[in-house]
Amino acid sequence: MKKNLSIVLSLIVMGIFSPAFANSIKWSMPGDSLTLDPHAQNEGPTHMVSRQVYEGLVTPGLNMEILPQLAESWTATADDTWIFNIRRGVTFHDGSSLTASDVAFSINRAKTAPSDMVDLIKSVKSATAIDNHTVEVKTDGPNPILLNQLTQIFVMSEAWAKANGCEASYNWDAGETSYCASNTNGTGPFEITFREQDVRTVFEKNNNWWGNHYKHNIDKIELLPIKNDATRVAALLSGEIDYTNVVPVQDIKRINSSSGHAVKMTPQNRTIFFGMDQGSAELNSSNVKGKNPFADKRVRLAMYHALDMDAIKDKVMRG
Repeated sequence: MKKNLSIVLSLIVMGIFSPAFANSIKWSMPGDSLTLDPHAQNEGPTHMVSRQVYEGLVTPGLNMEILPQLAESWTATADDTWIFNIRRGVTFHDGSSLTASDVAFSINRAKTAPSDMVDLIKSVKSATAIDNHTVEVKTDGPNPILLNQLTQIFVMSEAWAKANGCEASYNWDAGETSYCASNTNGTGPFEITFREQDVRTVFEKNNNWWGNHYKHNIDKIELLPIKNDATRVAALLSGEIDYTNVVPVQDIKRINSSSGHAVKMTPQNRTIFFGMDQGSAELNSSNVKGKNPFADKRVRLAMYHALDMDAIKDKVMRG
């Protein structure tokens, strides 16, 4: 499973900020972003980090509605054709201006192997800059959920990527790396100013962000990954960190009873499932040879009936 269950915890007592940054927050989750290349890994924590730095054409709202981001507006001019009008006055962190060419480049980069986003937007045939502020996206037939898919396709500077040898994404699964794996240049509300993989990442406010009319009071974020649940919860309660979006359900009551903390929860769209390989002639990891038990519907039904859904809800998830 690539997405983490998110339970938001916020520190109420805010007396721990450093003098250099009046409003800083220390954030922790079990893992770090696998890479800073926004197209190399389609994975939850990686997207969380990318979203602070990079932006897409559109973004999900709090109620999962599709909102404008780098695209101010859009229209479907045919079953297989979408036109996006790109926001003006947007700059990347290096000061260069966002153009439609950057958007087209980023979509085409994301849909080209070895990018890990290929399956997400495999219906996209092409993305073309019509002029400096207009992008045309062609799909392989109608795709009514294209906007939802584009919420996770982040836009890079074409010139910056090419200048640093990142014209294409890289194969993370094969152990490759690139300049864009550890450096960023987005249009988003924060810039990464320090990066030590799996130890500490520092984000500082982008004062030139086009969206600064969306008020927030955060000047600095420090991401401090803590893999062990008990250690992370102890760090929260002691004030070593201010916020975590991942906490064991059995610790919710203890955290909520702390005078300095509050637990905020909301329903989440999520699917958790057992994926059974029904296609292979023989299962690679099974001691059953010469056949695939999962190809038999009765075996799959037996697994389904063996699961006690009520026990999972009541005991594992504490209701």
